[in-house]
Amino acid sequence: MIDLRQELYGLCGVYEQLAAQQRGVVIQFMGLQSGAGVSTCARAFARLLAPRQKRGVWLFDLDFYANTHFKVFSSAKAQSLYGPLGTACDATMGNASLFWRIQPELVREDGRKAGDRYYLNMHQVGNHRLYVSRFRNDLLRAKQDVHLCPAKSYWANIRKNVDLTIIDAPALNRGRGGLVTAADTDGVVIVAHPAEAGAPIQRMRQQIEGRGGRCLGVIYNAVPRQGMGPALHAAQ
Repeated sequence: MIDLRQELYGLCGVYEQLAAQQRGVVIQFMGLQSGAGVSTCARAFARLLAPRQKRGVWLFDLDFYANTHFKVFSSAKAQSLYGPLGTACDATMGNASLFWRIQPELVREDGRKAGDRYYLNMHQVGNHRLYVSRFRNDLLRAKQDVHLCPAKSYWANIRKNVDLTIIDAPALNRGRGGLVTAADTDGVVIVAHPAEAGAPIQRMRQQIEGRGGRCLGVIYNAVPRQGMGPALHAAQ
């Protein structure tokens, strides 16, 4: 069992300060390199705070082709602990502006366009106040791809309805998508391995701030995460 509560208690204090200033808070977790344990930290933070929130915690997984959090909570081990995942809920909350875009757009046989909203859903974890995202990559057709885009109004509306929204963004070495969403959050937490030098992390912080984001701090995670399947993640 890997217990990250001690490492995350400081971040809980930061969240409480932000929550005292506004209704809902959006925090993003992001790493410099893959394998730093970003998803594990994001999921642990979501589980830690979900019982305290009246309007729930939404956990977004921006690795659309992996759906790691959905797979973890779908595993038999996780369902024995938390209960089965609920049916799909609309992740848009009526927003016209979304932070994901499917290109090229799919046009049905009758000429109608398939909107982006149908590709991303939220699922409640058992009877808990925690919801995890699932991107329907199985609906993508040949040559279609998903792109992240700024959507300030989307996140503003989410804040009105959800106490805490957590974004798990892909590591910077895999792409710059996390920098796109960073500016629309209340802050970004960098997750790094202790062996990673300070200079690259400082440059990452500068990139986040250069895009209009705010860095809340760094979590140094010494436990390797690569090679863990959904069952082992759930056992944590």
